[in-house]
Amino acid sequence: MLYHWLAPPFLLVALFSCLSGHSQQISGFVLNSEGQPIEAAMVQLHPTERFAISDSRGRFAIPFSERDSISYLEVTHITYHTVHLDLSALKDLSPLRIKMTDAVTDLREVTLVQHRILEKVINNSQSIISIDRDFISRNSSGTFSAALATLPGLNTMNVGVGIAKPMIRGMGFNRILVNNRGIKQEGQQWGADHGLEIDPFDVEQVDVIKGPASLLFGSDGLGGVINIKENEPLAENGNTVEYRTMYQSNNGAISNSLEWKGRQEKWFYSVRATHQDYGDYTVPSNEFTYAGFNLPIFDNRLKNTAGSELHFSSSVGYRTKNLKSSLRFTSFNQRAGIFTGAIGLPRVYNLQHNGEFRNIDVPRQENHHHMLTSNTTLSLGRDRLEVDLGYQRNIREELSFPGAHGIAPELANSNLALGLYLDTYTANLRYEINPKPDHEILFGMQLQYMDNQNDGFEFLLPVFQSFQMGLFHYRLWDLSSKWTVNAGIRYDMGTHDIEQHLQPIYDRGTLLPTGEFDERTPAFDRRFNNLSGALGATYKMNTKNLWKLHLGNSFRFPTAIELSSNGVHHGNFRHEVGNPDLGMERGYQADVTYLHRSKGLSLEVSAFFGYYTDYIYLSPTGTFSPLASGGTLWQYRQEDALFNGFEITGSYYLPFGLKVDLGIDFVQNLNLDSSLPLPLTPPPSVQLGLEYGVLPNSKTVNNGYLFVLGRYNFEQNQTDRNERTTPDSFILNAGLGFSTRLFGQNSKFRLSANNLLDTAYFNHISRYRLLNLPEQGRNIVLSVQIPISL
Repeated sequence: MLYHWLAPPFLLVALFSCLSGHSQQISGFVLNSEGQPIEAAMVQLHPTERFAISDSRGRFAIPFSERDSISYLEVTHITYHTVHLDLSALKDLSPLRIKMTDAVTDLREVTLVQHRILEKVINNSQSIISIDRDFISRNSSGTFSAALATLPGLNTMNVGVGIAKPMIRGMGFNRILVNNRGIKQEGQQWGADHGLEIDPFDVEQVDVIKGPASLLFGSDGLGGVINIKENEPLAENGNTVEYRTMYQSNNGAISNSLEWKGRQEKWFYSVRATHQDYGDYTVPSNEFTYAGFNLPIFDNRLKNTAGSELHFSSSVGYRTKNLKSSLRFTSFNQRAGIFTGAIGLPRVYNLQHNGEFRNIDVPRQENHHHMLTSNTTLSLGRDRLEVDLGYQRNIREELSFPGAHGIAPELANSNLALGLYLDTYTANLRYEINPKPDHEILFGMQLQYMDNQNDGFEFLLPVFQSFQMGLFHYRLWDLSSKWTVNAGIRYDMGTHDIEQHLQPIYDRGTLLPTGEFDERTPAFDRRFNNLSGALGATYKMNTKNLWKLHLGNSFRFPTAIELSSNGVHHGNFRHEVGNPDLGMERGYQADVTYLHRSKGLSLEVSAFFGYYTDYIYLSPTGTFSPLASGGTLWQYRQEDALFNGFEITGSYYLPFGLKVDLGIDFVQNLNLDSSLPLPLTPPPSVQLGLEYGVLPNSKTVNNGYLFVLGRYNFEQNQTDRNERTTPDSFILNAGLGFSTRLFGQNSKFRLSANNLLDTAYFNHISRYRLLNLPEQGRNIVLSVQIPISL
């Protein structure tokens, strides 16, 4: 407890007690080919993390200490080619004049070395957003998914503040694939209360692919892919240590992450440990609704929403001119309380606090995700071979009191209501052929085997084994300096072997077993196969304007959950029943994207349309569950559906160091059988941000910026039958950031206020929306990043 009280004051003391040594500076001007100043160019001093942003006169200044070992400057700007300046060749560091040349809008120029064709096919036909560690750090509030929610077209489905999962263009669950360092992340992603089990501090580069990507990544890529890339090793021999810490005022959340990264000739390695601890969070409301009854929220604080997390990762790799191979292990561990008013039959006395705001009581989740991955790339002349191997162990346990579920407490060995244990084995193989500079060929194969076991006094999913195999072939042609096309074909087959489950029947009066059993799931197996294809094209009108087109036939096999579940899903307050007769989903989709890049302006407009046959969704049956606290009975069904929408993303650099960011997204869908929208569709939104990035530098503080960000969510009244409408809302965020010398190191600080106006608003796709619970209230976030050179 002493640590919890000392951590926030320590951060504030560190913020205002910066230590500085004898310093110098590198300064100069960034100019274009005509000698005119370039504003908002980023000038970074390597291998340190010191940087500056050029002002309206193109001027920059970067202070550094005599203790720093500096080698070169890197200058980047959205509309100019990157410039690298070797400082060791300069005799004089007096004001420099750095000239940048106009960049041609050619997506191949930003293609990374890894997965060259894979990257180029995606970049040359679909809407894709690339984000880095700095973006995630700026937008993080404790979960990786929450950092993505500021991107147009993306939303977050959450349970409180510690459990969150992404949605892309109105699609979520098993229609969004998370490709984690080459391996499809597998867990219990089918549930609204099952979060994405990834350490937010352990991600450096992410590509968000909006739209169908089943052909390249597998059936779960029907709606989009979140592609988490491998962390880059150090460029030179040596070791670095980085400490990152964050404090949040709303729930007293304290996050600490420490990473050691090193390189020795051809070997590279890293180790990271992260700990997060948070208490019950507050909302701008004093009541909520459960089963038609209004119940109180004492002191605006939701009881039993505290949590604790401990994550670990380590990697080792070997790299030569023709070979790169790495082995990585990650362990995600979380204990998260579930709001006492969200499970069972809540009573007023159960909702009162006992003064222990960081206590994690029952009901709660205990989630563990352990992952071992191997990534190897071998260059064979002009060809390349890539092999990704992975093993995942996912453990999800829900703990609750047996009496709340109609079972006598003495009959249960523990409070384990539901235990789900999933083992996943994955192998990916890609072979790249480059017969000509303008013609590239890719062959690929994916294999996956899953084994699911269960435990606990409740039942939701049976024991099952699943296998899936996919073969794909892609080609890319540069037809001219303006036209690039790509096309691919894929074949998949999959199996599900479902085991029978017999559940004891309990007497409702005595809560004792009757000796009879109910067959909740029969034994059966299903087999699927599919052939699909895709076609993409890029047309470069000129150096500033680019068009992309993607046409595809994507697919998704029904999951074992959709086929065989039969139990109360407390995460959604309903009894869910699978349908063993479900067929395969098919999607026929078109995406069009327009890109504009010019001096000071970046604009992207994307529009999409999809027609889906046999779209799988949960629908109420109109009857009540026979199970205790089961609520209504819902069953998986299939109907044809339509999706369409658009996103607009823009940035414009104004004079005096100002930058304006705009994000607009809109998605709508239609169930062609009921003529109603599908459930859990996010509302349209408009996001507008203003950043001032030329704060005056001093001996201790530099690279400062101020920002304000407003988001307006429109009313969501396009809802399915029996689904709540959600009123419109406006949320305002603001903050500042800067760099300074702390303990002799160039450290970064960020102070922000989320939901600055303490607005009571609802997230339409949040689980707690069903309880009429608003989202988290005002939250002050202070984060510090301290690199330590060794």
